[in-house]
Amino acid sequence: MSKLYVVSPPLDIFSRIEPQIKSRIECLPDFLRYPKGKFRQITRSLLLGRIPLPKTVLYLWFSKRYLDLICNAKPGDSILIYECCNVNVLKSIKPLLPKGVDCHVYYCNPMRTICSDGEIRMQKIKELGYKLSSFDAYDAEKYGLNYTGQYFCQPPQSREPITCDCFFCGLPKDRADELEALRRLLEQNGLTCDFIIPRTPQEKVTYPEYLKRADRSRCIIDIAQGGQLGLTRRPLEALFYGKKLITNNPDLANYDFYNKENIFIFGKDSESRLKDFVRSPFVEIPQSIRLKYDINSWIQNYLPK
Repeated sequence: MSKLYVVSPPLDIFSRIEPQIKSRIECLPDFLRYPKGKFRQITRSLLLGRIPLPKTVLYLWFSKRYLDLICNAKPGDSILIYECCNVNVLKSIKPLLPKGVDCHVYYCNPMRTICSDGEIRMQKIKELGYKLSSFDAYDAEKYGLNYTGQYFCQPPQSREPITCDCFFCGLPKDRADELEALRRLLEQNGLTCDFIIPRTPQEKVTYPEYLKRADRSRCIIDIAQGGQLGLTRRPLEALFYGKKLITNNPDLANYDFYNKENIFIFGKDSESRLKDFVRSPFVEIPQSIRLKYDINSWIQNYLPK
């Protein structure tokens, strides 16, 4: 049976993949990232991707164990790399991969937040023979990528008790003032808030802790970065956990899981109904729709046939 090797996946979600599918997937850490140590950093910058290098030299910068795993893939297997736009890294490993192995790179963040020269880099990576895909339909069209969308997983059977109305967790980025104004608006409407906006590494929470706190709320907040149109994971967290969603992304009204009783869109819905919206019951969405966004369905885009 052909295998899929996945470099740097979100393990908390991949762990929920069904056993029969998971048995065909090998998850690897992000061993392609920039190495520690000045000597390794300088030599990698000077040599990687500039001249063909044997695998024994690449061991200086990449884990031997994981590099060997993907280099020993069999024809018919596939490799999926998360979020890599370093042309020299991808160029250095491509000649070592067996013929007949499909190599994919999936971008789960807006391209403009990953690199400033997206069009040039994407073209160079495609010329190396990689198949590129994105969570964002706009990025997919702009850069000529495959659109495979966003995904999530089924929640655990044991659920958390409700302790607050509205939950948000995310970095300030370009939306700190907007988030603070939203918190004030919600509290003025008599809603309780749990906002985590970490400004230091110590203030960050793990993803399992994030999901527990999201589960304790009635409503999840989704404030997209400026210019972002792609579906973030928060709407799917709300969908799968049965939570209301407050968002500034008007494009959500075009999705098949949209229901005005579950999703409040700023600029479309009246702020005067915020409290009634949050406190009213969640309207169940058909399982057939939720399954479209399930990790077990999404991974079929990359799993060898």
